[in-house]
Amino acid sequence: MTGIPDGYYATPDPDNADTMTYWRARTGHVERWPAKAWYGPARLLKRDAPADRDSKVTWMRAWSDQYRAWLQRVTDTIAADPQTGRATFAAFTVRCCDCGRALTDTKSKTLGIGPECRRGYDEAFLASTLTPAVAKAHAAQARKATS
Repeated sequence: MTGIPDGYYATPDPDNADTMTYWRARTGHVERWPAKAWYGPARLLKRDAPADRDSKVTWMRAWSDQYRAWLQRVTDTIAADPQTGRATFAAFTVRCCDCGRALTDTKSKTLGIGPECRRGYDEAFLASTLTPAVAKAHAAQARKATS
C-alpha cells in the first residue's frame, strides 16, 4: 500500500528529468500507464545474460534491486505531492486525472478533470489545486495548434 489516492499521475523520470512517466494508482498500488509503457532502467535482454547460471541469477537480482529502488523514488515523488502529479498528468495528456478519459470541453481541459469526476468537488478547490499548471500547459498546447 502506497497511500497514494486512486487516479492518474505524471512525474519526471528520477534518472532523466527530460522524460515524463505516467502512472495509475488503484487500491494502493501504482502501475505504469498505459500498461505496455516501459520506464526506468533498461530491460534485461536474454542475449546479454551471462552463460553461467549463478552469474545469471546475480545479474537478474541486481537489475531487480535497481528497478525496485527506481520505482520507490517515483512512488515517493508522487506521494510527496499527489495533486501536482495529477495536474501534470492532465496537462500533458489532456485526460482526466481521476478516470483517465479524454477531456473534450474547455472547462474540463482547464481544470484537468471531467464533468462526472468533478461532481461533489467544490469549484474553488478545483480551481486552486488544478488550474494553474493545467491551464498553462493547455494554453501552450493551444498556441502550438494555432501556429
